[in-house]
Amino acid sequence: MENLGSFAAAHPDFCDPKAVRVPGHGTMPSLEGARPFELTADALSAYRAEVAKDPATLPAMLKLGPEAVAFYASFRLVPDRWGIYVREAALRALKEEYHRIIWRDLGKYADRNVDDVAEKVETTLVLDYLLAHNRIHFLVDKAAAESELAAGAAKYAPYQAAWYNPPPKPIMNPEDIGNIEEALANLEAFRQYINPTYADGVSRLVEGRLDERNVNEWKAFFIGGRFAVEMANVLSRQPPGWKDFGKFLNRKTSVGATNYVRIQYSYNPEMLERGQKELSRRIAGGAGDGTNFFKGPDPEFPPVYLM
Repeated sequence: MENLGSFAAAHPDFCDPKAVRVPGHGTMPSLEGARPFELTADALSAYRAEVAKDPATLPAMLKLGPEAVAFYASFRLVPDRWGIYVREAALRALKEEYHRIIWRDLGKYADRNVDDVAEKVETTLVLDYLLAHNRIHFLVDKAAAESELAAGAAKYAPYQAAWYNPPPKPIMNPEDIGNIEEALANLEAFRQYINPTYADGVSRLVEGRLDERNVNEWKAFFIGGRFAVEMANVLSRQPPGWKDFGKFLNRKTSVGATNYVRIQYSYNPEMLERGQKELSRRIAGGAGDGTNFFKGPDPEFPPVYLM
């Protein structure tokens, strides 16, 4: 595919700013003060949110989902500065919410000061959620552009008009989800939290900093799936579409000897395939041939900006 930065100039009929929506917002929010953020290990390790938290963030997420914190700006609308924009004041607020959730369970197992470790853990968990979620918006945008080039007709704006904010209805199957784009975006982010390899990497940050018994409790929280259960509850309070990511999951419960109900999640590959095909069909204008736009090699990650 041609350079994304030149797409709008080459194909203005597919990039009408009055028709193309910003996921979660509709019109383009202000990008004033945004600066590039490199997704390198050093940059992520050194990052600290030095701004005061935005107290409106968590209530806003009940209406906008994670787009209240970070949103995707299309190459159709800002050819020279397209990518994912993260609001630092909102990021700070979301990190504090993650801190509250994590320390509610693990605070009693911190026998030494591990504030620096907690900062890294929370930054990792929050940024990975926001970036994985918005990456799906980029993939939808890019898949629509490829479909437009093949068909010679606009696909992205008509798809958004028909499917981005449809009225909610009872959901029995993935195909019934109105805003399936947001459901799949939240699923992509949540899949990290139920990935044992990812969870192990996060929990290893406390090794050597706490007593072995307490380290094992931290590992059990992440690797054993307790953190994923907490986050599933958080995401389930987001709007229809966003909260419907659970339709792509298997949910298993078991009762222990002390009547403790344990919940474990795993993603359902068959449901995911059906959801991706349905979204591909919608992007294609309802004339899909069973093609899954989301199969194949991943493109480069979108640029990221802090603001």
